[in-house]
Parts: sequence; C-alpha cells; structure tokens
Amino acid sequence: MREKEKITQVIFVRHGKTSFPVDRVYCDDKEDPDLNAEGMMHATEAANFLRGKGASIIYASPSARTSTTARVIAGATGASVHFSEALKERPFGIWDGLYFDDIAKRFPEEYQGWKEDPVGFVPEGGESIHDLSARVAQQLSILLGRHSGEILVLVAHVGPIRVSVARALGMPIESYRQLSVDYGSVSRVDYGKKQNNLIYLNLSSFHGMR
Repeated sequence: MREKEKITQVIFVRHGKTSFPVDRVYCDDKEDPDLNAEGMMHATEAANFLRGKGASIIYASPSARTSTTARVIAGATGASVHFSEALKERPFGIWDGLYFDDIAKRFPEEYQGWKEDPVGFVPEGGESIHDLSARVAQQLSILLGRHSGEILVLVAHVGPIRVSVARALGMPIESYRQLSVDYGSVSRVDYGKKQNNLIYLNLSSFHGMR
C-alpha cells in the first residue's frame, strides 16, 4: 500500500479593507492604516470560516490591518498569534505614500519602466517582486519546517500571498497578478515533500465562503 504523503496546511488570509486610498502606495512606516468597519466585517467573516478548522498557530505581518485581522481570527479559533516582519507588503522606497498620478508625473521614466516590467523593476529604496518572493519563501520554509503536519494561518497582504501561491504551484512569477486575492479572502495550499496542492483560492463572502 502506498504511504500517504504527510502535508502541512497553510491557510493564507488577506487582511480586511482599510480607508486608505486605493490609488496610493501604502507607507506603513509612516501611516499604517487599520481596518475600517467594512474591513472588520471581512476579518470576522474569515474568522468564522476558520472556526473549527483546526488551526494550530497564526503568523501575521505586524502592520495594523493584518494584526487586527489576525487577532479577530485568534478570537474565533483559539490559536495564538505571532508576528513576522518577513510577511509585510512590498516596500516602494521613494514612492511610498505617493499617489500613482504623482509618481507618473514626478518619475515618468521610472514609472514607464515599472509598467513595462512590474516584476523586475525596483523603485529607489524599494523591493522587486523577485525580492519579495524570495523573502516570503524563506520565512515560509522556516515555518513549514517548524510546524510540519500542522495547520497554519498566515495573515498577510495581497503581494506576499500572490507570490507564495504562485511559487507553491510552480507558476512563472510574471503571472502572479493573475491570482485574485480579495480583502478578507482565504486561500489554502497543502505543502508536501513531493508536491504542493492548491485546495482553494480567494474564498470570501462573495466567492463561495461557507
């Protein structure tokens, strides 16, 4: 009889919505917005979905919107929360805090370079998608080794979740934006020694969450 491969479940949760403008680059070091009322609903829906799923531990980005989401989930699951800087969103360096229209006007050549190569381009003082993917993958490797066979919840941002799922499935990193990850959505990947399996992606109250 073939031995069943031991898996580690990782459930990725994107934080709930904030009131931060969607056409502006987040700058957590200066502003770090927390969830708004709709975002709290997102967090509560994710928490209710995860209730009774057997989560053993929660790791989260320390940003306000992710830490609040993680604590709501902890209240529903009883799992403890641990914070990791490695799960933070991609920094944009000198573009942090700017509106995209301002970036296009102030840095026209760089902005065009970003549009042409959104994966490889790096704003001054920022991080490329390749760098983001490597950073999150390194942390995830540590957590998988530490919690082999368990059910982990990772509360993070759209960028880290997209690159993690893309890497787990062996997708070209250039395709990471084809993965939809909405506010408060949950996505599960089962990690094994020989292969990883996507169990669900982007479940939310709008996309089949029960």
